[in-house]
Amino acid sequence: MVHTTSLRVEVPFLMRQRMNSVHKSGSSFGEVLWDDFPSGKVLGGAPLNILIRLGGLGAECSIISRKGNDEYGEQLLSLIEAKNVAVDLIQTDDEHATSLVKVILQPDGSASYDIVYPCAWDKITVTEEALNRVAESDAFVFGSLSTRDPVSRATLSELLPAARFRIFDVNLRKPHYDTERVRELMKQADLVKLNDDELYELAEAFGSPYRGLEQNMRYLAEHTDTPHFCVTLGAHGAMYLNGGRIHAHHGYRVKVADTVGSGDSFLAGFIFKLLSGSPPEEILAFACAMGALNASLHGATPDLPYDGIMQLVRQQ
Repeated sequence: MVHTTSLRVEVPFLMRQRMNSVHKSGSSFGEVLWDDFPSGKVLGGAPLNILIRLGGLGAECSIISRKGNDEYGEQLLSLIEAKNVAVDLIQTDDEHATSLVKVILQPDGSASYDIVYPCAWDKITVTEEALNRVAESDAFVFGSLSTRDPVSRATLSELLPAARFRIFDVNLRKPHYDTERVRELMKQADLVKLNDDELYELAEAFGSPYRGLEQNMRYLAEHTDTPHFCVTLGAHGAMYLNGGRIHAHHGYRVKVADTVGSGDSFLAGFIFKLLSGSPPEEILAFACAMGALNASLHGATPDLPYDGIMQLVRQQ
């Protein structure tokens, strides 16, 4: 349970952050990749997107991942460093290429993804340095996509016990997940974040007798013994279950450019405010503003000025 700013948290990338003059640290594990849009290639991967956002809020970040021994991999390293995310825990693979993901945008701004398998981040191996970083971190963030291959899956299973606070960004991508594996990851998490479609899919898979959103939130949280449970609702905001109480935010009205990375920005804002010891209403308002502002711009990690985030927050 998170009650004070003394909590240490880790993410699929590692982040270190100063808030309220108190040093915070975090780490994350998972995919780093190129999102291939019709307009060109941009840096991507949910674990990286989250850390980039946290860095923009004052965090020092580093990521546990793997790239290919190729030109795309070197370009990827340079860009990640330029975004103030440490790259010392990004491994190099001589056999598998740096990940390239084809992004297909729909007229409404939603996106689908063609994720090639296998690629370098499917083969992340455990190291003493990674274990130490995770153990030192305030929070550890991870997702389901990086568990599709046995190698990276085994590495994550070794890192999780070292983490002080585990954040599971569910992020289902067909056909790259197994519901039983997702269930086990949820059981190991202190905070689970997923969207409403994922909520209903997993509730049905795990035998929920309910149809309502709140009922299924409670069912899944109890089923997996998750103390912090958050569901995003797209343009309609988000809901947060903690201590038996559900908190809600209605979201913000913006003109959507595309939704790529919006959930990652939401989660970064959520983590930032949670680690600051903010009340649930403030956590949700800030997180929803970050997600909405991201959706109003193109790409996964456009610049999100703090003033722009707060301007949305003040609209409530």
